[in-house]
Amino acid sequence: MGADVEGGEGYFGERVAAGYDADSAAMFGPAVVGPAVELLAELAGDGAALEFAIGTGRIALPLAERGVRVVGIDNSEAMLDRLRAKRGAERVEAMAGDMATTRVDGEFSLVYLVFNTIFNLVTQDAQVACFENAAAHLRSGGRFVIEARVPELQRLPLGQTVLPWARRSRWDVLLRLRHRHATAERPALHLCRRSGPAEPH
Repeated sequence: MGADVEGGEGYFGERVAAGYDADSAAMFGPAVVGPAVELLAELAGDGAALEFAIGTGRIALPLAERGVRVVGIDNSEAMLDRLRAKRGAERVEAMAGDMATTRVDGEFSLVYLVFNTIFNLVTQDAQVACFENAAAHLRSGGRFVIEARVPELQRLPLGQTVLPWARRSRWDVLLRLRHRHATAERPALHLCRRSGPAEPH
């Protein structure tokens, strides 16, 4: 899901994809998925939805079941293979690509990015490019929704910008971006609305 880490599929290759759904089982529960899908379906309205970092289809599949046309991008073929093997996958148009740069045909009323995946883009330039890519796909009045946690201030000492998240071997360390913020860590939903045509930079 998300941006490359040292090229290829990065962290979300075959090893992680093989156990992804089981390892994230709590995020697949109806109490988590149901409200998210309800909100996204409402925001999509009669338009199409584009998911950045679609992964194994945790949100895309039930959203498509609601009758929303869903297109998705992910840089991991291993994750996409899991999605395509699931019931209802024929309703979702999923393709390999980078959420910061890949363009797909069509215009969307909704672009969304969930489960903290914005943090897979580990530079400000990449995150800005992701916003620009979302804007390029949105029709006027369309919305870009990001689900992301707000890290707690106490765990990030002054001057430190990253914390180790997982270490599986001496050479395999994934760093999660943290931002200094004066509130407790909590899930947050960020919604941006496109009010007109994108301006060139």
